[in-house]
Amino acid sequence: MHFLVLRVFHSRNLRLSLALGLLFFWVSRAQAQTTQVHLSVLSPSAAKVKIEITGAGSRAWSFPNTFGRMIGLAERIEDVEGRDSQGRDVQLRKLAPGEFRSGELIDRISYEVTLRPPPAQGDTSHVSWMTNEYGLFMLGDLLPRFENGPLREIDLTFDLPPGWSIASSSEPAEKDRYQVSRTDKAVFLSSPSLREQRKRVGTTDVSVVSGNGWGFKDRDLMGIVTKLIGEYVMTTRRPLPGKVSLLVIPFSGRVGPDRWSADTRGRSVVLVMGKEGSRGALLSRLRVVLAHELFHLWVPNALALEGDYDWFFEGFTLYQAMLTALRLHYISFNDYLDTIARVYDSYRSSAERDKLSLIEASERRWTTSASLVYDKGMLVALLYDLRVRRASGNRRTLTDVYSGLFGEVTSNQEASDVVISVLNSQPGMNKFGRDYIQTAGQINLAQELEPYGLDVETTGSISEVTVSRIISSEQRQLLKALGYKK
Repeated sequence: MHFLVLRVFHSRNLRLSLALGLLFFWVSRAQAQTTQVHLSVLSPSAAKVKIEITGAGSRAWSFPNTFGRMIGLAERIEDVEGRDSQGRDVQLRKLAPGEFRSGELIDRISYEVTLRPPPAQGDTSHVSWMTNEYGLFMLGDLLPRFENGPLREIDLTFDLPPGWSIASSSEPAEKDRYQVSRTDKAVFLSSPSLREQRKRVGTTDVSVVSGNGWGFKDRDLMGIVTKLIGEYVMTTRRPLPGKVSLLVIPFSGRVGPDRWSADTRGRSVVLVMGKEGSRGALLSRLRVVLAHELFHLWVPNALALEGDYDWFFEGFTLYQAMLTALRLHYISFNDYLDTIARVYDSYRSSAERDKLSLIEASERRWTTSASLVYDKGMLVALLYDLRVRRASGNRRTLTDVYSGLFGEVTSNQEASDVVISVLNSQPGMNKFGRDYIQTAGQINLAQELEPYGLDVETTGSISEVTVSRIISSEQRQLLKALGYKK
């Protein structure tokens, strides 16, 4: 009996040892085969970089050709070469712009990319580009998709011009070298004049990166960012542990702060803005723009939701950012009313305003309905906020929806279903999603705002929103909760 037990024990030990040995072998092999990506800046003036990828092992790959409204991105790719694991050249076939195939397994691919800035300034925060002064590298449009899927985890190194440095929301493993786990979210900014400030806000390590020539002090910008980060932690009740980065880039030429372009990808916020203006004008614009853009670090980037719900994370978040700016005295109550009027006028100018629901507009955002997602989404958020305030006696607002939303999301759920469920859960709001989000229909703002003591006067294409001459005590209390002073 003892001998039998001993043999069983040794047998199990042997199997465990073999299993551990095999596990160690495969882990070691996987580590040894980590995909290596090397990005070399060939010429800032020619906006040209070379990228070499080793260890992906594929017979087919394709480069992204579109992003949002931009098309033809794959046409930037040239001089593509492939080699097998022995270093021998492999013949490639180009099937279409950015589409390549080979009869043999390719271990190493190299190619050059011309990264001229986009023709439209509004697109400069959304794709990779380069000048003599800055290089914005977004791996989502620089790396190809292989036959077994997109690259996920890579070992990335940069070869930069002398005197240039690089910054990112990722921490470098060593100088100019990064371990990247989500290539579609990775953003890097390079320049010979980068300055980085860092500050801890709760569990968040905030990094603000900018260049020379701005008409404000570094601490001015950091003060805005940290204040907003703190506000949104309270709004969502969801801290953001780890590092987040704001990368601020100036437009070239004499451009004022009224021109800007922003994109939030993963834990990086990219803001390209005109820098010609007074300190006050620059900071005023930064406060308003960042009130919206920094909130994207949470919505949608920290939510594990699936599907098109731009109507919420753009339209509703625009309104929520305006509430934040109003509460922080970045804007006045009159600014709040004026913004509503301008958004309403933009909404009225859309030919599709009464033809598409917000769900449908989100699905078509990059084809025909981009402005409708923002404008109608923001107006519907306004109506929701006012209804909730009145129904609760100003005890609840749209802000409460965001903390409730983060409490509801547990896995990759259908976004619009989850958000509408949270919106409908407030007392008296059980049909709101059906009436304003899932159903097409036109918004008559004058009719909608009258119960809240607000008048809408429209002359031609111009509207004005004002407080009614005579308002009830209930209306006054609601408007005072928003920031009305009289």
